[in-house]
Amino acid sequence: MGMSELRKKKLDMLVRSLARGDFDAARKAMGSPTRTPEEPDATVAQRHTGPIRLEQACGGEEASPAFSPGRGTYWLVRRTLTEVAPDCLTVAREYADVLRGARQRFDELGASAELCRAADLSPEDLLFADTETCGFSGCPVFLVGTMRYADGQFVFEQHLARNYAEEPAILGAFFERLAETSELVTFNGKAFDMNMIRERAIFHGVPLPDREPPHLDLLHESRRRWRRELPNCRLQTLESLMCGRNRIGDIPSFAIPDAYHNFVESGDARHIRDILHHNLLDMLTMAQLLSVLLTGCQPNTY
Repeated sequence: MGMSELRKKKLDMLVRSLARGDFDAARKAMGSPTRTPEEPDATVAQRHTGPIRLEQACGGEEASPAFSPGRGTYWLVRRTLTEVAPDCLTVAREYADVLRGARQRFDELGASAELCRAADLSPEDLLFADTETCGFSGCPVFLVGTMRYADGQFVFEQHLARNYAEEPAILGAFFERLAETSELVTFNGKAFDMNMIRERAIFHGVPLPDREPPHLDLLHESRRRWRRELPNCRLQTLESLMCGRNRIGDIPSFAIPDAYHNFVESGDARHIRDILHHNLLDMLTMAQLLSVLLTGCQPNTY
């Protein structure tokens, strides 16, 4: 059989396999293994034939705000950088070195008081935070991610509302984390994330904190530092040009609200896993961006 006939036969097998939903046969037709060694049979079946439960998609546990248990429960996913992105451990080490004073040479006259304060704190003193919402003002906040440096690496805590009724619980849990921190770090958090959190807390009757820590917004710092040098100061532009990382297969921000609504309606958590990973990468980029800002680097020299 000639090569052209063999390709035609494989293509015919592939089309027929896909038509009847036989994905293992389709993989064989393409010359691919039916599954990776570490992928259990159940995972393959679930990926194609039914919804994935939340505990399978992103392991965690049910939790409630410690000081306001009446606010209900939510899903807490707690992971370390070693567990989710061991190839990025250098980001954590660089962050710790910079916050401890190594290589700091930023322009204090051009920096905000919050950035100067962050430069004087230890790496463990900062709380990075990022939210995922169902839209803009008036829409629910369904995920509040936080990241701290502890025991030589980053620790992520992601507070997920499994349905719209759990929003007060994740807001209460975030306020508890906020009370324990010396400085909050966000990207566009002054204009968006914190305003959304306060607005939704007032809507649900969740008490606002008596005090909030100083708030370092890295979008403001990035615009101040690079607005004349970069095409824009969006987070993923900075991630690519300043941090040297590009995302592959990341869920786009505009698709996140619909993905969450689908999860609430269907219980299929496969895209929740993608949303949590997107949220985690945003916070990791914030830490790397802070290191860049504090070392005073020019684009592509970090």
